[in-house]
Amino acid sequence: MRLESRAAVFAAMLFTTAFAAATPADTMPAALAREVADRTVELIESRALYPREQAEYAQARAALMAAFEGQPAQIERKELYARIRNLLATLDTNQHSFLIPAGRQLTVPRKQAAPDDLPPPAFQLLKTAKGTVLRWTPPPVVGGGMAAVAPYLKRFHDEAAAMPETAQACALVVDLSEQTGGNAWPPLVAMYPLFGDANKANWVDRDGRRKPVVDRAGLEKMNQKLGDGRANPLARFGNGPLAVVSDRRTASAGEMLLVALLGKEQVQTFGNTSAGKTTGNVTYTLADGSTLILTQTRYALGDGPVYRGGIAPTHPIGPGATLKDALTAAAQWAAENSPGCGAADSALSSYRQGEKT
Repeated sequence: MRLESRAAVFAAMLFTTAFAAATPADTMPAALAREVADRTVELIESRALYPREQAEYAQARAALMAAFEGQPAQIERKELYARIRNLLATLDTNQHSFLIPAGRQLTVPRKQAAPDDLPPPAFQLLKTAKGTVLRWTPPPVVGGGMAAVAPYLKRFHDEAAAMPETAQACALVVDLSEQTGGNAWPPLVAMYPLFGDANKANWVDRDGRRKPVVDRAGLEKMNQKLGDGRANPLARFGNGPLAVVSDRRTASAGEMLLVALLGKEQVQTFGNTSAGKTTGNVTYTLADGSTLILTQTRYALGDGPVYRGGIAPTHPIGPGATLKDALTAAAQWAAENSPGCGAADSALSSYRQGEKT
């Protein structure tokens, strides 16, 4: 499957629910409302993850269709949307399916834990006893689909070029704490050198069919098509151990990136359990201009069980610990286990021990 098609069909945009303000009309013609309702039901019943309880779904479906009893000329928009949301709430999706009203735009606000909790630079050097480690914090991006990839790659390369001292780094930490939801594809393309052909991350549909999340060749082709030919600063870390930091804010698109990285060999994760929006969504524009965000897949590694809820790190930080503590532990592990940092021959042994903790 071509990457462009994959992006359109499988979780091209994974969202958290926050909307920019707008004022759509209060009512719509009943015929238009019926078209919206019928299309929603059709998509749910043909593509969405199954309901938790079929009887609960049937009751919500009947309530949606009851809005058209008596053949009204106009339908209250808010009432229609409320009934659709009640229907979506019956699906086994971690409450990750939702409806964006017509005329509104999805946003992913950054939640600051403290007044001085500002976004980190995309690239930062972390010093350890074994050597210097590169921290890359991929910024989130909302909307844009695959059109957002080219500007994202330009920013990625510009920021790396502005910090030539990254060449000193002997290991890599990927920090997903800023990945609070949005469009996963731009950062996925940016980090393509970290993936191999044997990546184990899978999408799993409602009937158990599995498709790979990572298409290494497709990502590289997209990078060649939309990038500007500059060398990828992550390429030299592609074959070595990799540390990944997750956070309670790591959600949705961030969790897609987390699963993709977990599908790689020699990966250890640090921090906190992720937010729990571990499902793949697809966007559909409905007849009135509203957007249906429909959950159609879960994630799994290889033939393993699907993820439900948040993804726990290999190395959780203790109560009261901070993101800085997680980064310190991740950087130390990466340096100790990366041959480029002068790690001892016991590096892989240490990695295997870490797997069991």
